[in-house]
Amino acid sequence: MMRVLVAVAATLLGLASALPAAAAITCADIPAAQTFVDGLKPGPNTKAAQAHLDKAKRAGSDGQCVAELTQVNKYAARSAAADKRAAAGGARPRRVLCADALHQNRPGGTDYRGPPVAGCPRR
Repeated sequence: MMRVLVAVAATLLGLASALPAAAAITCADIPAAQTFVDGLKPGPNTKAAQAHLDKAKRAGSDGQCVAELTQVNKYAARSAAADKRAAAGGARPRRVLCADALHQNRPGGTDYRGPPVAGCPRR
């Protein structure tokens, strides 16, 4: 399922970058775009992509539909990139402040009562 979504995304993004914007995306791409957006994890970019997709479905002209689908492409690409970073373990390690002369309640200090923290000296 994920391979299909990646293929659809690559197709939409490839078309958007290879051809002029008006020729690359058409209203016939709505089902593929909906399938792609449905596969994204929830978030602000996914929500924006779905909102623009809904506007594209209700568009009164082809020009308005294409304009909305261009926005769908923009936000869906951002959401897919965020999903990819999260899947790759993109969470940054937290930086822990160790104890110093004024902050003995931090890890490694004489007043610290929590578990040992890597990188902070033990008292």
